[in-house]
Amino acid sequence: MRGRPALLLTALAPIAAVLGLALASQQGWLANYLLVGTYRMDLVGLLSRVGLLMGLLLMGAVGVWWRMKRLVDHSREDERERQEEAGRRFLGRLDHELKNPLTIMRLGVANLQQDRTLTGEQSQSLERVAQQVHRLQKLAEDLRSLSELDAAELERAPVGIGPALAEARALALNALGEGKRVVGVNFQQAPWPVGTVMGDRDLLIIAFRNLLDNALKFSDAGGQVEVRATDDGNMAVVEVADTGSGIPEEEIGHVFEELYRGEAAKGVDGSGLGLSLVRRIVRMHDGDVDVRSRVGRGTVVTVRLPLAPAEKGI
Repeated sequence: MRGRPALLLTALAPIAAVLGLALASQQGWLANYLLVGTYRMDLVGLLSRVGLLMGLLLMGAVGVWWRMKRLVDHSREDERERQEEAGRRFLGRLDHELKNPLTIMRLGVANLQQDRTLTGEQSQSLERVAQQVHRLQKLAEDLRSLSELDAAELERAPVGIGPALAEARALALNALGEGKRVVGVNFQQAPWPVGTVMGDRDLLIIAFRNLLDNALKFSDAGGQVEVRATDDGNMAVVEVADTGSGIPEEEIGHVFEELYRGEAAKGVDGSGLGLSLVRRIVRMHDGDVDVRSRVGRGTVVTVRLPLAPAEKGI
């Protein structure tokens, strides 16, 4: 880190100064006087002076430690900001580089699919290519969303958790097609409905929609998917649960990493950015998100968001 040389210089400067004066005296550059004298004090005076000296030394040590800590903290913060800025530049450049080639590929595949002379095998091959192009486009869109989130200023307004979840549920089900799946709901109603939070409604709907999309993707047609919402007087608590394949314990700590895809996700369409986007949005709203899962049983993703001040302590 850049701050470490400065820390070392700060700590060694007094020692270097004393050694420099001693060397100058030995070389005859400074007069080396012999000091002779008599000094008397009682035990109380001795102890008080020793205590004062130790106190001064301790204060100096604490001051040096505090200064070193400040320099280390600033260095870490600078490094984190540099990494985030580099990440934003990379995502923006990648999105720009992918956009035009993917558009050309998508149009080319669409034109070829109009050819009536294609054999069944050729049509299947084109369909697989079209699916991969679509996957790459979704990846580029998610990368763009992450890049834009890093640069965005969050506009806060009261957001009803129940209505936002209902809209996200409708969007997720509409993407699957009419009547293909059912998502159970359990929104707190008594003794009062789940409260509102302060935030960006569109971003929260994107986060909830991504969680529902994941739950639907990783559970088969006969499985259950539920979305639940309650509040505890301080936080709105949203759970999206499924009876899908589950996540191995060793993968739980990685599911929010960008582009990470576990073994169970290898054959499932997706970019590996959905949960990363969810965590980014939730943290922008001063909340947190965690995952509990059992292999073969299912997964629960829990989002906690601070309630609007007017809602707390009802």
